[in-house]
Amino acid sequence: MQSLNIEKTYRVLLGDVNRFRIMLVGCGGTGSTLALFLAGLAFHAQQKGIQIDLTLVDHDHVDTTNPGRQNFAPVEAVNGFPKVSSLATRLSSAYGLAISAWPVRYEAGLASDWFDYNAGGQTQAHLIIGCVDSHRGRQEIAKTVETFHGRIYALDSGNAEFNGQILMGNLIHLEQIKLDRLGLCTGLPSPYVQEPGLLEPEEAQQALSCAEMMLREEQSLMINRLAAAIAAQFVTDFVLNRQVMQMGAVFNLDPTVMRPILITQANINQCQKKRRP
Repeated sequence: MQSLNIEKTYRVLLGDVNRFRIMLVGCGGTGSTLALFLAGLAFHAQQKGIQIDLTLVDHDHVDTTNPGRQNFAPVEAVNGFPKVSSLATRLSSAYGLAISAWPVRYEAGLASDWFDYNAGGQTQAHLIIGCVDSHRGRQEIAKTVETFHGRIYALDSGNAEFNGQILMGNLIHLEQIKLDRLGLCTGLPSPYVQEPGLLEPEEAQQALSCAEMMLREEQSLMINRLAAAIAAQFVTDFVLNRQVMQMGAVFNLDPTVMRPILITQANINQCQKKRRP
């Protein structure tokens, strides 16, 4: 009889963290829905004595193609409000929070103003979430991860018409990752080490907006919402359980399936193979 070989899985423990600083970059189809989920999480965490400082970053304004697919109302499109200002005002009022809005294009240098070097006696963790659809936006987030040498976790959400992936990590140099007998590891490959192709320019094509593809039934109306829900679960585990159990997840709506990317030696080794020489 052939023996069953089950590969050992690991997890990252954050320790006794009582303050989380979360920056959401990109408030379009996925990001605007994720902002709603994060505000609810921040309110819930507050009841448990956990502080979440939430910052939204996006240079774009609400337009008439956004309502329905994104978390905006038609009146916001008529007035052309900045997306982050509209979301921060609405969600702060709903939950009694103080959500920060930065209506600018994200650049790696902004992290210096956001990262809290003085914890004031608190144990804290930093998480930057990328819901952007351009390689340039991802390049800036990747630079941020590299600059802070593991002190900032990054979660990247991306999707196509009916499928996508969530990736999470904090380290560029994979030799820093140590695995122990208790099933713990010291960190995870950055999303942009897991999938270096995310930093490459998109293939030239006659591009339609997500809203146009949705109206032509070329993109699922629910794909961004699914991506937001999965990303929110990653963040919830990060905050409430102070741990990371997966390197990522891939999902599809046609047919509806989802597969986790577990923290294993083989998956970490695979990231090493993907790295450029």
